[in-house]
Amino acid sequence: MDRRQERQEQRIDQGIQSGALTPREANRLEKGQQHVENLETKAQADGKITAKEKLRLEHAQDVQSKRIYRQKHDKQTQ
Repeated sequence: MDRRQERQEQRIDQGIQSGALTPREANRLEKGQQHVENLETKAQADGKITAKEKLRLEHAQDVQSKRIYRQKHDKQTQ
């Protein structure tokens, strides 16, 4: 999960640098990434991530990935 989280944050940073993301879009995407991190922290609280928790985390990562793609490829630019 950490590697995927890191890659998605790099995608957001790249979008900011290239101008593909507006500051507002980038802020919203960063908040989404923080939400995923919070879910992961809660899942690890008892020392073990269950299969159900893993599915939930993967789904949250999938949703966030789609949001990043959509925002980077829309007509809005900096």
